[in-house]
Amino acid sequence: TWAFRSFCALVVLSLLVLNPSDVFARSYRALSLSARSAVIMDANSGRVLFSKNPDLRLPPASTTKVMTAMIALEKLPPNAQILVGKNAVNMAPSKAGLVAGTRYRVADLVTATLVSSSNDAAVALAEAVSGRESDFAQLMNEKAAKLGMKDTHFMNATGLPVKKNSKKNRQYSTAYDLSRLMWYASRDRRIDQRMAVTNTVIRGSDGRAILLRNHNKMLWKTPGSVKGKTGWTFASRHTFMGTNYASPKRFTFAMLSSTDPWIDIKRLANLGTVSAAKNRFSV
Repeated sequence: TWAFRSFCALVVLSLLVLNPSDVFARSYRALSLSARSAVIMDANSGRVLFSKNPDLRLPPASTTKVMTAMIALEKLPPNAQILVGKNAVNMAPSKAGLVAGTRYRVADLVTATLVSSSNDAAVALAEAVSGRESDFAQLMNEKAAKLGMKDTHFMNATGLPVKKNSKKNRQYSTAYDLSRLMWYASRDRRIDQRMAVTNTVIRGSDGRAILLRNHNKMLWKTPGSVKGKTGWTFASRHTFMGTNYASPKRFTFAMLSSTDPWIDIKRLANLGTVSAAKNRFSV
């Protein structure tokens, strides 16, 4: 009948227009999150599985340091010794407690940057690569452009607020861009392995031991499953970008401006795990 043929046509059209991943993503857009922005991304294909204001530009805080570490590892030999200056040492916390005039291995400074979110270590790496942090930030922006991070602008290596509050001096990113950055960075085993470290010790040329403790509480709640990088400032609130290894298929996710970070992270990780179990990921 005409009615039956019309029904069949509508079914075929819906199958052509919508695929299971799209339907799944839409069905969870009402997920309760305190974060103003969030994205879950298939770590194999880069496909977005869930989004909440994915392109909203917000301060990234210390998630910035993943880009810092990535560029430092690209530009510097891991065993090279860096002489740390007063500018790096005088950075605001979080800090590792580096000592001016002391040399530290690049690999150890990267560890401090990612594990304990050390601003002094991040600036020391930036100055070792480019001489000035502002020049290093230019490298960060060039890399972001290559990665397709169209709504990201870095001003420094730490993610700390920029003193001059104008449009030209804004430091911002989006949940989509940070999830994409995590997707790329997690492919580097040197970065991925450091994000799983809970506690470790580094030493400089002075022999003094520096204890580093990871800010990512998920490593204690579910060891080895949710790796990532935390961030917080008054302006940004809580931020996070991470990779979930507990699910059948790996995914990355990011959130910005959260007031209840560990609940938000858990909900995003659980949603990604459920989607993998239901085979909603692109192959």
